[in-house]
Amino acid sequence: MNVDEMAVILHTSMLDYCDPEPRAIALPVGAARGRAPLRIASGDDDRARQRVKIGRVELDRRLFGRQRAVSITPTDAMVHVLVPLAGHAVIVGNGESHTLEPGMALLVAGTEKITSVWIAGSRALILHVPRASIQAVSSHVYGNARRLAAIDCRFALTSQAIADENSAEMTEKRILDNLVDALRASPQEAVLFPLARSVQRAVDHIRANPVLTWTIADLAAVAGVTAGTLRRNFSTCLGMSVTQLVLQARIEWVRARLESVTESRSIGELSIAAGFGASGMLNRTYQRHFGETPSQTRTRAFRSRRD
Repeated sequence: MNVDEMAVILHTSMLDYCDPEPRAIALPVGAARGRAPLRIASGDDDRARQRVKIGRVELDRRLFGRQRAVSITPTDAMVHVLVPLAGHAVIVGNGESHTLEPGMALLVAGTEKITSVWIAGSRALILHVPRASIQAVSSHVYGNARRLAAIDCRFALTSQAIADENSAEMTEKRILDNLVDALRASPQEAVLFPLARSVQRAVDHIRANPVLTWTIADLAAVAGVTAGTLRRNFSTCLGMSVTQLVLQARIEWVRARLESVTESRSIGELSIAAGFGASGMLNRTYQRHFGETPSQTRTRAFRSRRD
């Protein structure tokens, strides 16, 4: 496990993202499956809480000893996922209310504050996730640039798919992969992950011409946005910089040439053609990316053709 993926337990009595409502809240009649309206008592109730940070994802485990209202407001940078473990919550926001029970989760990624009212004895897991992290994983899964829409979404999710009781066994990648898989299975998938068109135009242009020399201004003109916007969108949608994508495209171009039966150029010539200059730099970058040297790729490709 990488150092940055290790679980870090945070002890705090403050609510960084979730603000308790100090006043009584009356819910609409029938909001909690036909029950009479719930009322949330004011005052500082005792609450059990453990926060665990894994990479950039924060897991907030909550035990609500009394009925409690928690308000959450998403931002451009951070979204939240409410996962009931026991009991249930009534979600109030966007002019409507609904009940959230174990087996379902709520992605809070819209533009409005929502209030979750947890009945006494409820347990919940609240995830605080960078929007960019979800977008980078979804872009990798779809194979093109995606962004996370600014909407809230109910979707099927179990706590086991996100986090075990043993925090040491969890990784940021596992949490994000399972979260994106669950969101993709939602009926709202088509609107949840729209194509990031400006980024994809630049990506397509780079991959179609990987060995050409690009400036950020050239690519921004192709994408139809400013250079600053393109840099920011690359980082938040793909999880990499423009320079890193160009490097990746060139390395993949070299590999395709090495595996081609019609390619006669030497590794040194391919290195120069791809903009790496001396083959030493190509060798280091190539091995870091593919786990083998260019010579090993060419040898393996030759043997497979001969066999």
